Amino acid sequence: MEPMPEPRIRIFSDIHFGDPSSAVRDLDALRPLFGDADRIILNGDTLDTVTPQTGGHLVAVRAFVARNDLPPITLLTGNHDPDITDQAELSLRDGRVWVTHGDVLFNHIAPWSRHAEELKRRLDALARDIPAEELDRIETRLRLNRRASHDLPEPPDFFNTHPLAGLSRLVRTLFPPRRLVAMLRAWREAPRRAADLARAHRPDARLVVMGHTHHPGVWRPHGPDGVVVVNTGSFSRPFGGAFVELCGDDVRVTRIRRGRDGFSAGRVLAHLDLAN
Repeated sequence: MEPMPEPRIRIFSDIHFGDPSSAVRDLDALRPLFGDADRIILNGDTLDTVTPQTGGHLVAVRAFVARNDLPPITLLTGNHDPDITDQAELSLRDGRVWVTHGDVLFNHIAPWSRHAEELKRRLDALARDIPAEELDRIETRLRLNRRASHDLPEPPDFFNTHPLAGLSRLVRTLFPPRRLVAMLRAWREAPRRAADLARAHRPDARLVVMGHTHHPGVWRPHGPDGVVVVNTGSFSRPFGGAFVELCGDDVRVTRIRRGRDGFSAGRVLAHLDLAN
């Protein structure tokens, strides 16, 4: 009897459906990226569920996920959609692949965010009576992150598509300068943080798949024999994104190409073998 073929899994992150900065205007534009996959994983920030303006977006995402003409879709939470599911991480291939959005890497979720001080205040309050050894657990930190991320107010023009509103969002992203500095520091530190966290808490992991910082890439922070960290980026400017395809021990990281007719697979950024 022929052995059953290994399932083909594709992992994406940070679609931010409904956000004016996202290139995804129609969820059907994602279909070409799903290809012949047997399973799709959306690794957080599929949309923003914490502001009232996004109710229609959530209905659209739920309907899309439920379609029976698509591969089964697993949703994981991110800091923008902390209530979309109860699942914030996923281990695959006997724990050798660890998938999580990336907010757990930083003490206060998103140090570059305009909400950074409020997130710090909320997390400090939530953690006040929790023992240190419990706070060190990833499961606890992810649970607190989800609670802290609820109901963070966005400016009134956040979902406005007018060019002037876009300029206003850009100014808020770049100023004050400390936000930009925090963003650059997060881009630099995220791969090593991810590898260190996996070594300490998910020791079987050889590959960490994350998003969150919108900075796509493939890194080996601890050298050629260490944990591989892949950030799949986002569907937003300026960097765009990539996806991870996992089939047995074969791993491919592929750039996402945007065209007039939607999205498609671009060049392969990395080809990895979990068995080696």
